[in-house]
Amino acid sequence: MTFLLTILLAMLPVLNVTAQETDDIVASLNLPETVVLADGMTFEEYLLKQVLANAKPLKARVNTLKYSVTCQLEKDIDLKKFPHRRTITFAARLAGFGPIVSALMEHKHFGITMAEDVLYKKGKITTSNVRMVEMKQELTKKQIASFLKHDGMMSANVYDKFYEKVRDKVKELQKKRRKKQETGMKYSGSYTAGNRTFYIVKLDNMEVHIADGCWQIARISYNEGQNTMYYEFKEIRSGLFLLTNGRAKIYLNKAKWPKGYIAMKMGYVYS
Repeated sequence: MTFLLTILLAMLPVLNVTAQETDDIVASLNLPETVVLADGMTFEEYLLKQVLANAKPLKARVNTLKYSVTCQLEKDIDLKKFPHRRTITFAARLAGFGPIVSALMEHKHFGITMAEDVLYKKGKITTSNVRMVEMKQELTKKQIASFLKHDGMMSANVYDKFYEKVRDKVKELQKKRRKKQETGMKYSGSYTAGNRTFYIVKLDNMEVHIADGCWQIARISYNEGQNTMYYEFKEIRSGLFLLTNGRAKIYLNKAKWPKGYIAMKMGYVYS
């Protein structure tokens, strides 16, 4: 699946999303961005400082996790019209991804849903019961086996990667601020859900929802043009917010490229 993403996404711009889902918001309060703390620190800077200061690798937060992952992949693109497709196909075959590429080439409208069980223990990931749940088109046994074999995306430690992404984005915008450039960094308000307060901070084209007290990421989204990406985290254990669902939709609109989109949905269920 890692190579699949490379084929489909590597040439696309940075992913995105606007957080439009507010069904769990009980109450909201928009505060002015003139809220200032000691030493001239703005409220959004204070919140982000708390997140990054309290960020720890997943292996430092939990010893063992058991969960199942579901991945739904869809596309509506005619890859037979893709530039340099012969080079891509040749490289894919050499790397052992030939059946995956052939499946994507054969079906303009493509959709599959896969699942697997994951054991996270002492920082190591073990997977089992990888399976094809649904197919919107017929695939050969060889193609199915190839998709199930290259399932690294479902078992990846995405928890650490989101904090790295926020850290990198903050560094990028802080550099702009030092140069007196517009950053798009601002505090957008707060809401309550359950017994927690959540703060919303915009970082240019990224929006982050932060859980008060434990300073964990509860929601993160990006947007860039039509492209959107959204991830939601739930408090699976006290003070520990883990990814429960995510989605992304990317449109191709470059000249000489086939028009269409790629969509992906991920779901996590913890036991």
